[in-house]
Amino acid sequence: MTAVTVKYVDARQADDMTPPPGTAIVRPLRHVRAVRKRHVQQFADPSEAAASRSARAWAWALGECATAPVTGRETAVPPAQADIEAEITAADERRLRSDRENRADAAATVLRWLIGDDDRVPVRGENRGELVGGFGGVVRSPAQMADVMAAAVQGQRRVAAVGRDIDADPDNRQFARQDAEYLDGVIATLAWVLSERVEAPITRRQSRQLTTRDLKTERVHAEDVIEQARNPEMIGRLPSSRYGEGVKFTITWLLGDSTARPADPAGRGPYSPGSDQPAMPTDTKSTRHL
Repeated sequence: MTAVTVKYVDARQADDMTPPPGTAIVRPLRHVRAVRKRHVQQFADPSEAAASRSARAWAWALGECATAPVTGRETAVPPAQADIEAEITAADERRLRSDRENRADAAATVLRWLIGDDDRVPVRGENRGELVGGFGGVVRSPAQMADVMAAAVQGQRRVAAVGRDIDADPDNRQFARQDAEYLDGVIATLAWVLSERVEAPITRRQSRQLTTRDLKTERVHAEDVIEQARNPEMIGRLPSSRYGEGVKFTITWLLGDSTARPADPAGRGPYSPGSDQPAMPTDTKSTRHL
């Protein structure tokens, strides 16, 4: 961190688990510091780091300078949310034009993470999750996982009761059963990652120490479970496709490939009435790779 950064942060903020005050940043200051430090370490020398658009993105978003990293325009210090979104849009437009000499993808990646539009930590290397309270490639803290799991358990009990209620509307019973199966997958996955369950939710494999590769492997198997809905011959041989969706959605969230929680604060999954959860993550690329 630069001397300017230290002065700005220390003068205005005592609690480093809250975002930097007065900025559009939503990440806790502790995480911002840790990820920024790793980002600087990726450069061969300090002069290269200082000249990069991505390094300027950190400084600009924190209010250390007034010059935007993509367009070079002067903005308020620190920049407003709209200013940051405009820089991200400008970077995306350059990428779509294949304007390689003026590409600013790295700066946009940093800005997206800082304002919460993307949960993938914008640095390379192993154990990126540790920088934000997680582990390995997992970008969620144990507290965040436990919170979602508690909501999912409560929601699963509620929808399971509706699914068994013979006096309930048939459509509501069907949706409730689907949501119950989905939430079972969410709960099993989180219990596995939190070491409250020994076996993986799909493969039933046991690992001494859970790794990012284990999670990605399990996600691929969850995709196989989901695919069984298109192959009637496989129905009954594997867990339900809704359960598979719960496993896949949860792992995708854990790895930061989706910003959407696998169950909302009310414990509702994608099949609950009133839920705004997508049936499957919509902001991810194909996961058929490890």
